[in-house]
Amino acid sequence: MKKFHYLLYCLSTVLLFSCKNEPSINDVISCTSDVDFHHSKIIRDAKNNFEINLGKHWKRELYFDDYQSRIYAADTTRNFSSSFIIDVTRFKGKIIIEEAFKNKITTQVLATTKTYIIQNSIIKFNDQPAYAIYYFHKNEEQVTYNIQYYIADQEHYYLLSAQINGSQNFTKNNCEILQIFNSLKIIP
Repeated sequence: MKKFHYLLYCLSTVLLFSCKNEPSINDVISCTSDVDFHHSKIIRDAKNNFEINLGKHWKRELYFDDYQSRIYAADTTRNFSSSFIIDVTRFKGKIIIEEAFKNKITTQVLATTKTYIIQNSIIKFNDQPAYAIYYFHKNEEQVTYNIQYYIADQEHYYLLSAQINGSQNFTKNNCEILQIFNSLKIIP
């Protein structure tokens, strides 16, 4: 009977740990709102490598050169203190998401005075290794929140970043940014 209980315990432990979900961007940026955003415009980068969903009337710019392809966007109907800017870029080159990469980005972020990290973690994006860092910078006039989300992908990598200008509509902005980031579709 003891062997049966021991076997049952071992089997339960294995099942418990094998069912654990990989950490994601949702573990770094919290969204406690049930608001559903209607980003009805699918935008592809100029080189047709990726696409994201944005608001239909957002101002957006596409940029590319030999080393990168970028979508830069903002909802210009909002006032500055409740706005944010999205920048999604695919870079040529390979990154390895590991503790050394995390430490390097953390050191770069903290090199600016009055900058504080809210959360950071090595995570997954569609089974690809990724790293997300969420931080803020405070100066005399305002607080600016920043999110950087690095995704490794074979011979390229992606940097999804957002800059939140001020804390008006802060929770809503976090949730909207998460929805935009999660809409990233890498085109094979």
